[in-house]
Amino acid sequence: MKKTKIAFSLVVALAAFLTAACGSGGSESAGGATKKEPIVIGSKNNTENLLQGEMYAQVLEELGVPVERKLNLGGTMVTFEAIKSKQIDMYPEYTGTGILAILKLPLEKDPQKVMEKNREGFKQWDIEWLDPAPLNSTYGFATTKETAAKYNLKTISDLAKHSKELTLSYPQEFDVRDDGLPGLQKQFKDQGGFQFKKQFQVDYSLRYDPLTQGLSDVTVSVGSDGQIAGYELQLLEDDVNFFPVYNVAPIIRKEKLEMYPEAKEPLNKLSALLTDQVMQKLDWQVDGPDKKEVEDVAKEFLKENGLVK
Repeated sequence: MKKTKIAFSLVVALAAFLTAACGSGGSESAGGATKKEPIVIGSKNNTENLLQGEMYAQVLEELGVPVERKLNLGGTMVTFEAIKSKQIDMYPEYTGTGILAILKLPLEKDPQKVMEKNREGFKQWDIEWLDPAPLNSTYGFATTKETAAKYNLKTISDLAKHSKELTLSYPQEFDVRDDGLPGLQKQFKDQGGFQFKKQFQVDYSLRYDPLTQGLSDVTVSVGSDGQIAGYELQLLEDDVNFFPVYNVAPIIRKEKLEMYPEAKEPLNKLSALLTDQVMQKLDWQVDGPDKKEVEDVAKEFLKENGLVK
């Protein structure tokens, strides 16, 4: 009887050991092959971020990395909370947003220093920044080519000189932010600049309507907006380096990057391709009259650049 109990105990212990051993390497499928954990990819709820998140997903799938999509989550804090709480593993984030909105550090305009502070600051959440894109989704000013020619507008300094002759339209908060109209008025105070003949606020999603309808001469833009290319507008150069840098980059949980280190190189290659002009055209394919699907626009671009077959 004692031998039977000992033998039974050994069987139970062996079964427990085998169960733990199998579980430590990931779950098993019916055929016995280990099923790898997916990289869960999120994005914010705007066209540009959706496209970037979809491109990340397709690049990783080309590598054979399992992917789960949770795109179009919401604004910055909703999406960041999702990665912080491990509901997602990566998403496209902007360097300026990281340092200002998430880390709440002082404004820094040197792109390299911004990246250094983001990389260091995000270590507290075990989140890593991959290489940033040249794309700079920061504020700017757009006007029609006709208005630009009439007033010789090429730079923000040119706009400051002629502001009293022009009407400005702008989205919410631009008239109260330090990196908006108050800051520009302070910077150009001696020249009397950025005091417009007329100015009015419009909804963010409608910020180009007054310009195209002739109700304003200049509108506040974001550098990668598809409407800039779609409407053939003139984007004024920030010759005084006033606006913060908002380069986009993949941010990813350290645990998943260590699980799939092969993901780093192709994602960095993708980032290197994303310029303001490229993103304007891609955004316009989705938002413009053609209304293409995000998945199709992403796939076509990645194919053209040899990142997927």
